[in-house]
Amino acid sequence: MTNLQLALYGFSPSQRNLEPAGLFYETRLIRDKLTLGLCTLPIYKNSPSLEKKVEVTTSEEPVVVELRKELFDADNEKYEKYLMKLDPNDTKNQDHYKVLGLSKLRFQATADEIRYCYRQKVLKHHPDKKKHRGITLEKEEYFTCITKAYEQLGMGEAKRQAFDSVDHKFNDQLPNEKSINHSNFFTELAPVFELNARWSNIQPVPKLGTNEATRDHVETFYDFWFSFSSWREFSYLDEEDKERGEDRWERREMEKQNKAERERRRKEEGKRIRKLVEMAYAKDPRIIRFKKEEQARKDKAKEDKKRAILEKQEAIEREKREKLEAEQKIKAEQDRIAKEERDREKKEREVLKKATNQQKKRLRQLADAAGHWTEVSSEKLAEMERIERICLGFSLDQLKDLCERIESLSFAADIQQTLGDAEIAKKNGTPIPKMEEKNKENKEQEKVETWTSEEIQLLVKASNTFPPGTVERWIQIADYINEHRKDQSLPKKNEKQVIRQCKAVQTMNVKLPSTTQNSLGTALPDEDVWSASEQKCLEECLKKYPTTDEDRWERISTEIGTKSKKACIRRFKYLVNLVKNKK
Repeated sequence: MTNLQLALYGFSPSQRNLEPAGLFYETRLIRDKLTLGLCTLPIYKNSPSLEKKVEVTTSEEPVVVELRKELFDADNEKYEKYLMKLDPNDTKNQDHYKVLGLSKLRFQATADEIRYCYRQKVLKHHPDKKKHRGITLEKEEYFTCITKAYEQLGMGEAKRQAFDSVDHKFNDQLPNEKSINHSNFFTELAPVFELNARWSNIQPVPKLGTNEATRDHVETFYDFWFSFSSWREFSYLDEEDKERGEDRWERREMEKQNKAERERRRKEEGKRIRKLVEMAYAKDPRIIRFKKEEQARKDKAKEDKKRAILEKQEAIEREKREKLEAEQKIKAEQDRIAKEERDREKKEREVLKKATNQQKKRLRQLADAAGHWTEVSSEKLAEMERIERICLGFSLDQLKDLCERIESLSFAADIQQTLGDAEIAKKNGTPIPKMEEKNKENKEQEKVETWTSEEIQLLVKASNTFPPGTVERWIQIADYINEHRKDQSLPKKNEKQVIRQCKAVQTMNVKLPSTTQNSLGTALPDEDVWSASEQKCLEECLKKYPTTDEDRWERISTEIGTKSKKACIRRFKYLVNLVKNKK
């Protein structure tokens, strides 16, 4: 506090002047609500928004909808007597629309009209307002009925729909089916359908129409009502209030009973609507007329179809006779042609069989004249079997070609090779290769697999470096030779070439390792000879058991099964030395 404030006011607290809420207070409150974008109703009773509602349309100027005050109930002494007779403890069974003065409009009343009527009732019948006007009240509980009515109708659309669904003013009764006839069908049922159209989830609802309505209109009407979707629900009639349950289990049981009762009433409502629609469909004179027209159309179509069937049958019979005569002629001609074709094929087969037998005889004579190209009795028997197989399996052209090739050859080995190639070609379905082509292919193969002295030396060295038991030994030897030879322009050696050359080198008595040797050239004991499967198992065990395991080598030896602990350790050191030497 400053010195000037202390001099003016002293130490005593200032007195605040309070005045009752008036026009300024309501104006400020309306201004705050407008700033926040909220509705100003029903704060200011003289606000024009209470008297009319502006709806924005697609046109440039808005459309003004005024409240229908002429349809509101009169707020007179009779209304006050009705209000005083209501039981505040049984507000569920009261007529909420009548309490708010909307008994004429009921479900057609808008939300603005409900708020407006509630505001008027509050201003006139609130106990504080009556006391202010000097009216003595015997009890004040009556105002609870007005509050409950507004809470049910004006606080939410779901609550209002719940009350509208069970409104006692709505007539659920249906006309007697026996009283409906052709003359009063539209006058009796049209109002009933319009009354029940309020429950539809889909709006607008098609009208029943008149007797002159088109068939499309009638079908649309009944399609809609046979698949009628209603929003009517009966939660307002729940006998048990779950909020009064003492615990969760009891509230759950109450809610279960309420749901079962609602479902029962909902099914009854569906049966009532279905009964109405079925009764209308059965009594509708338009449907009867449409059915007669449809039956007449079907009868006419049936007669036309019957006549068309008779005409078609006659045409079919006539066509069958003509077709049968033509088929007989064609069949006779085909039989003649087929007989001529069979005779021709028979002659060709006889000629082919005769020529084939001649070639078989020619092949057997060649074999017999040459003593089947061998002097060994066992080989001669095999050659005889081969000649018979060829005679049984080869065609005329193949036999002729084979005989010509045999006659052109002079060496027994070449003839035997030709016979073997012929059998292989027959089995694979390929032509028999000529000797010139085969010799050329062998020369090219020999040219590709030509080995230099340097490569042979590298082969010997690699065989010592990668002894038997090494994983992918031949691939490593081939990679070693391709990497260390000086002339890199030569074709690279593959695994098969290395194996063939290694066998060739061994036949020339070149010193290759007959037993497993290490990188230093010393022979290893028999226990250190490792197969590929043992080598693979050792590598997996080295990954599986870490170096921190004290019983590592015992476990590795046990898992391999065929090697001792010392042999596993020696093999490990041997592999380590190989890696170091390679680096």
